[in-house]
Amino acid sequence: MKRLKSFFVFLLVVSMALALVAPIGNIQAVRFGDVANLPQGYWAIRGPYDEARTANDTTGITTHGEALINFWLKGQPAEQLAAQWTTNVVNHGYEINDLWTVSKKVAETYEAIKDYTNAIRVFRIALTFIDSYKALIPHIGGDPAGMDFSRQEILAKIAAWDVTIELYAEIETRNGVGDMSFCGAKHEPRTGVYYGETTGSDAEMSFDKKPSATIIYVHYEDEVMSERVSHDLWLNEDMYGYNRKDYSVIQIAWNFINEGLTLRNVLNDRAKITEAARYLGSLGLPILLRIGAEMNVWEHKAEPEEYKAAFRFIAGIMHENATNVAMVWSVNDVSAAGLTYDMFYPGEQYVDWVGVSMYMRKYFQGNPNTSASDAAIWGTGPYANPIKYINELVTKYGSRHPIMISETGIQLYNASNSEDVTNWALPRMRMLYSYIPVLFPQVKAIFYFNTNQPGGFRYDLSFSPTARNLYKQLTGSGYFLGKWQTEPTITYKKVGTAELPANAVTLLTYAPYFTMDDISVEYRLDGRWITQVSDIPYRHTLNLSNETNGTHALEVRVLSGGSVLKSASYNILKSGNTVVVSTGAITPPPPPPPPLTVPPSAQPMYIDGKLFQFDAYLINNQNYVKLRDFAYAIKDSEKRFSASFTVDPVTDIITAFLTKGGVYEPNGTEMLPGDGLPKAAVQASDRMIFFVDGERAEIEAYMIGGSNYLRVRDMLELFDICASFDAATRTIVLDTTRPFSESTI
Repeated sequence: MKRLKSFFVFLLVVSMALALVAPIGNIQAVRFGDVANLPQGYWAIRGPYDEARTANDTTGITTHGEALINFWLKGQPAEQLAAQWTTNVVNHGYEINDLWTVSKKVAETYEAIKDYTNAIRVFRIALTFIDSYKALIPHIGGDPAGMDFSRQEILAKIAAWDVTIELYAEIETRNGVGDMSFCGAKHEPRTGVYYGETTGSDAEMSFDKKPSATIIYVHYEDEVMSERVSHDLWLNEDMYGYNRKDYSVIQIAWNFINEGLTLRNVLNDRAKITEAARYLGSLGLPILLRIGAEMNVWEHKAEPEEYKAAFRFIAGIMHENATNVAMVWSVNDVSAAGLTYDMFYPGEQYVDWVGVSMYMRKYFQGNPNTSASDAAIWGTGPYANPIKYINELVTKYGSRHPIMISETGIQLYNASNSEDVTNWALPRMRMLYSYIPVLFPQVKAIFYFNTNQPGGFRYDLSFSPTARNLYKQLTGSGYFLGKWQTEPTITYKKVGTAELPANAVTLLTYAPYFTMDDISVEYRLDGRWITQVSDIPYRHTLNLSNETNGTHALEVRVLSGGSVLKSASYNILKSGNTVVVSTGAITPPPPPPPPLTVPPSAQPMYIDGKLFQFDAYLINNQNYVKLRDFAYAIKDSEKRFSASFTVDPVTDIITAFLTKGGVYEPNGTEMLPGDGLPKAAVQASDRMIFFVDGERAEIEAYMIGGSNYLRVRDMLELFDICASFDAATRTIVLDTTRPFSESTI
């Protein structure tokens, strides 16, 4: 792990001599030092404001400060005035000085009394004049660069307070799947999150649910890949009886200890890299290989072109010798001055996964006297926000690559003042492990750096039993993939059209007021209070079984100290055993169409030369047969598939899980003859859910005589079977050895 080794320390000297200029609009502007020409009434407002500041009178500061701001603006657009004054700052010094310094002070005062609505409003006025003031500083003295830090501080604060709350539903996978993202990368799960810690950590071994992943660190310069990896895997097995093949993925961090100094030699190390690749290939294990991580913050600076060349060189050798290795390009969440992580991106053809190292600390550089400004600028304390950094990475790369948090840690102890900071850490752990899976289905792996880091930044869960138990609880969620688990038991969906069982409507609220204490979420149904939840992600399960069918009003309120910060309204449509939660009006579903009367189909079919007479029906000139009959008919072919079914006891929705190449297990109901009579057929596509190899598939289905019938053409296309019509015998001929694309009917 590496973090930024140095930070810029700034001191913004705000000293204002007297101001300047000529009239603009209906505002009297005053030339520098020309106090006599200040607009009439100015001192009557400025004097009480200065007195309030001296007395630290918060009411006086906000009241007289707002009056002073309005005095200069006179109802005119702040943006327009700032644009005009910036072109001639020397002649508008008084206005610029007051509108920047006073608005910033007033906003900070609102912040201190926790009036965040007014703090946001006035900070935005300050932002409007920040460039004007920066341009004025050379004329009055001070540090123009400091204004850039002030801008970062204000933007961080506004982002922390001016938030949008969102509502999500937690869905059991037997009832469908929520929001998904799948790039098809090597070792990428379709949904869910791999998780794990450093090899041999106590958290990894002592929980009932075992992790699906682990991290092994290898020094590029002075360690042999085979020796280090073999040692760590076997050490883990010897100590804990945890077989190395039990991991779904193993992350290997191949770190350049000498950073940029190493890069220039990589292209000469073909033999060394090839030896490592052949060893990793021989393991046959799913490897996520992280190359030269956090290059955007190295002390020995990496030249972007040298780094990209080295990564591509190693990737090429791995592709040739280790097909089980997926390449991971992984950055630090904050780049050093003058750098962005985009500069180091090797290219889509070389990168399988994109990763990030992301650590949260209570204090800037461990200083317990960290100011609110430094905390906001450097993302520490209340501004330590993992969502921000992941959002940036997902926005840039999430449509092309699965995202992984390659390393993360939350500070539990601060050495400089011997402080246990567990209470600060717990909400951050909830943010990381509760919110990221809900908001970002692109994130497919999270690795915790469960280590006591030199320098006093303890991340090891052994330090805090409370943090350790919370970690156990959060990774115990059904969305995190444990040992041998290939798919999660739950997923998440932003409310809209997801159909949920009425007796178990599990809702989560994204309310990112991370800088505030005492945040809770209140749920109200049809105006009556239901519950209030105080822990992220504010999960609550509603039982609406006894509510009447029709539309109901759901209100979600976010509170701080008993005051409502923000609320959002949703509609719930209940229909029998199911409900839909939506942000807008929900149109009740139309009544089901009347049943069709459909005739039996006497159409014989040959499958790979063998005659089958299905109990089939003809609907809209298409043949429909039972799924089990079709599976039975092709069970000995290369296109065979296995089938298993679940029935939700509340909604009666049937979920069919079909696996290509699987062995079909007959149950004795297959290929029973029909009675040859027409029957009523009811559209059943909304009552059956199909997954093929874990992916949702759309198949036309009808309920006929108590059984579900599927359209033959859908299944032929799904399982890639060729179909033709033999005119001489008037039979349908299916050939499982040929693809569907060669079909003639």
